[in-house]
Amino acid sequence: MIIRSWWTLAIVVLGLTLVTRSTHAVHKNNNNNNNNNSRVPLDGLVSFWDFQEPTGPFVAKLGAGHYALEAQVYDNITKEWSAGAVDRVRDAPPGTPFGPQSARIAYGQMLVVPETASKAPLLDIHGDNATLSVVVWMKADTRFQNATDHSANFGHLAGIWSEPLNARRYVVFGRNPRGKPCETCTSLDVEVSRTGASIPPCRWSISYAVGSANVTYEEWHVVALTFDGREIRSYVNGTLDIRPPDRINPASDPCNETWANPAEVATWSNRSSWGPGGDPAFPSHLTDFAVGGQKAAEGKTYGHPWTGLVGGLAVYSRALEPAELAAMAAAAAAAAAVPLSSSSSSSSSSSLLS
Repeated sequence: MIIRSWWTLAIVVLGLTLVTRSTHAVHKNNNNNNNNNSRVPLDGLVSFWDFQEPTGPFVAKLGAGHYALEAQVYDNITKEWSAGAVDRVRDAPPGTPFGPQSARIAYGQMLVVPETASKAPLLDIHGDNATLSVVVWMKADTRFQNATDHSANFGHLAGIWSEPLNARRYVVFGRNPRGKPCETCTSLDVEVSRTGASIPPCRWSISYAVGSANVTYEEWHVVALTFDGREIRSYVNGTLDIRPPDRINPASDPCNETWANPAEVATWSNRSSWGPGGDPAFPSHLTDFAVGGQKAAEGKTYGHPWTGLVGGLAVYSRALEPAELAAMAAAAAAAAAVPLSSSSSSSSSSSLLS
């Protein structure tokens, strides 16, 4: 009877333990879903990178496409790109929402999804009905703060875009000299293109939105591009970066080119139906999704460098709602108040991605 009682007690204790663990797992999973939805909405998510890999490529942890961003470095002598590495650094935010580290992109470095069109087709967003969003948790450094080089001021933060090839889909430029002296080029410029190439008499086949906010160097920001098929918009720290329409050359510009945010594509002459990349002749096999700069065919050029830290990157096949972008920025701001430590960072990372 004593043996039977001990076995009975053991079974009861084991059963209670399993029930408790099961309940905790369900509760934890529910919390994870809430964290996912508030920090990185899942609806329409193509890829989300958190940049937590200690070595090797950065692989998207969430979304329909688990694509890898591979580091490449540029040789100024041979004018060639080759496999390389970028530094991993501890910084916050967004270290606490996504993990303890960020990727540092230096001059002559780039993160690329190789052969995007064929091997990562979900990122190759284009077509007459295309919609999209790109969200980047970033901190630009001051290397080009006083630069006079045109391409340096247009720092290619993230997207599928190559000025040397006239090959364009969508892009977030981290600095923008339009409408102000270049020594203060810190506003956000987000662009989409239907054909990728120039169409006379217009200088470029693009539609873009230019904000007015000062996207400061050496500070973390959450910046975003959204395109709903009608308007292209730029957001800084969860807020629409409003800029009233400002004609560039009203007397001489045949394309009605205007600095504004938001920007309606219908306000551009001959651009009423322009969306990202609708032309089948677009040389998509030559231009990949990249972070930190642009290159052309065979890697013979390096342009529009962007340098700094990237702690999170998300691409969507839909235009995110203002409330969603505000929530994402608020989560990053809240994380800034949390001390960055191994325990807090690891806990936050697992709560978001596990």
